[in-house]
Amino acid sequence: MPTEIELKLRFPPQFITAIKELPLLKDFSIAAPAEQDIFSIYFDTPDFILRKHRIALRTRKIGDQWLQTIKSNGTVQDGLHQHHEWEFPITADKPEFDQIQDQDLKIFFSDKKLRDSLRPVFTTDFHRTIYLIEPFEKVRLEFCLDTGKIIANNKTALICEVELELKTGNSQQLMEFSRLLQECCPFQLIPENSSKAVRGFDLLAE
Repeated sequence: MPTEIELKLRFPPQFITAIKELPLLKDFSIAAPAEQDIFSIYFDTPDFILRKHRIALRTRKIGDQWLQTIKSNGTVQDGLHQHHEWEFPITADKPEFDQIQDQDLKIFFSDKKLRDSLRPVFTTDFHRTIYLIEPFEKVRLEFCLDTGKIIANNKTALICEVELELKTGNSQQLMEFSRLLQECCPFQLIPENSSKAVRGFDLLAE
């Protein structure tokens, strides 16, 4: 079962350029940074059945490609997010269910009434700069700088955060790099316990 481990850190938007210019990024990067414009649509039922079951379902457009992501059973502590994640390409912006391999999710989404009642509930629209870094031996991270917004019911919330996604290594090493990053920054990086999905639902409820 695939598990995603990532650390989210937010910061004031005036420091975006300062983040990109951190010597630490140049020292540890193993490839040129990649740029992506990412648009995501989050789905749920009118009575928020997915949220009640701690399941997040989104479709996401990166370039010309649509991807579908399902996340579940997450834990969060001090900005460190760990959850099961399944992602696969789809043909358009609507959810598809024939590629789901996890048996529990297959059963959950086999309910035709549930599938038919799914609707877009909010969107995110942000720019991502991705640095692939190796800060320690046998440790590889994606250092993602996300800037943009969450949109729900004509209301918006700012996205301005660093996501550190663990590719190889362990969560202790990820936290060790986070401490190093904090020491190198001339401003505070604040652990973010709320995912973009959680902030979208919060915005929806305002």
